[in-house]
Amino acid sequence: MCVGFPSLGGGVAMSVAKSLKAGFALSTSARTLVLAVIGGYLAVISLGFADLRLAGRQGLTLLVFTAAVILSIEISLRLAWPRARKDRLSRDFLGVWGWPVTLLLPPAVAALFAVVTVLYIQFRGFKRDTVKLAYNIAAIGLARAAAAGLHGAVAGSHHTWPTPHDLLGSPSGELAVIAAVVVFWTVNNGLVVAIVAATAGWSSARGVASRESLTMDAVDVGMGVVVTLAWVTNPWLLPLAAAPVLYMQHQAFSGLRAAVRTDQLTEVATGHYWRDVAARELARAQASGAPLSCLLVDLDHFKAVNDGHGHLVGDAVLAAAARAISNAVRPRDLVGRLGGEEFAVLLAGLTASEAAAAAERIRTDVGTVKVRCDQGSWVGVTTSIGVAHLDAVIDGLDGLIAAADAAMYQAKADGRDCVRSVPPRVIDLTALPDPRPAR
Repeated sequence: MCVGFPSLGGGVAMSVAKSLKAGFALSTSARTLVLAVIGGYLAVISLGFADLRLAGRQGLTLLVFTAAVILSIEISLRLAWPRARKDRLSRDFLGVWGWPVTLLLPPAVAALFAVVTVLYIQFRGFKRDTVKLAYNIAAIGLARAAAAGLHGAVAGSHHTWPTPHDLLGSPSGELAVIAAVVVFWTVNNGLVVAIVAATAGWSSARGVASRESLTMDAVDVGMGVVVTLAWVTNPWLLPLAAAPVLYMQHQAFSGLRAAVRTDQLTEVATGHYWRDVAARELARAQASGAPLSCLLVDLDHFKAVNDGHGHLVGDAVLAAAARAISNAVRPRDLVGRLGGEEFAVLLAGLTASEAAAAAERIRTDVGTVKVRCDQGSWVGVTTSIGVAHLDAVIDGLDGLIAAADAAMYQAKADGRDCVRSVPPRVIDLTALPDPRPAR
């Protein structure tokens, strides 16, 4: 069930065909559920907009909170590394901005508001296939429409602009808000559970309503009601009500950002993040003509450390070596752990000779690191380091890493605990020796 938005040209037909194929691949019960939910959603919008009339402040409410959703998504994209986000935006307090629309506007408008959130997330690169996209929009839209309809019926406030007393200052207003929250949660989660059960079985569906999701739902509702009350009381209070929401976004995703950018054991960059930053730095260096070098640092005989002293000691050696590598280079230089006992260092602005000197500092500093074992002995490691400068390759980041990797294996072949550099303007990487001995 996973195809992105159709692309232009011939890709449209292919994407549509894949989406149709995905839809027909569903079981009969799942396909019936999808068609019923989407059909019901379209019916709600069609019937609701037939005689819809929005007063001036209602139209402004729709515009303001549509803009709030878009702004919230953009802010969140900058709070955490995009590779880690995937579909986390759907749990990114976006429901806060939907509650003023749900509690203040007609059901059809609340239903249509779901399109804004889901489609903008899709537009910003978090792709879902067409069938799943349509079902998500319809499920959220139906839940918002049901909540808005019930709230309007209980409070009687969709025909006139409510006062703060109408929202939470009277028994009918408070009951209307509670009813809207309950019906939204029930319809939305019920439709999610239903489609999961129809496609993956009830055992998978039981994990949908986790403690974390319930907590997020409660935060969404609480902040959404506060924002709604501020908007009704005085629109100029909205920035004050929005500030805690943005703060919670930062708190929720600053930890995520650190987790996906930083290797938890060594506290240097993860391999994925290092490659992303290195690719940007490489493009900048190629455009400006500035020098740039890459080091690959491999700990010698590290397997013997793990086998002889245990993985806890091995982890301590890895962490100590990573600190030594980081301390041996400039603060602006990016150190990353590519995997196992192999590290990469990106040196922007350094010539080939300067990069070789930095590699030699790393080799010396790591060689002085000692970790004490439980038995009282001290364990250390040496390093084999390969140096490649941007002038030595023509194949972008992969070529730069491959050249440094070949030089590092040459250092292994030459006895380890040494630095080897790719000669300037080496184009054919196969000309470099690559004995690939056991580490």
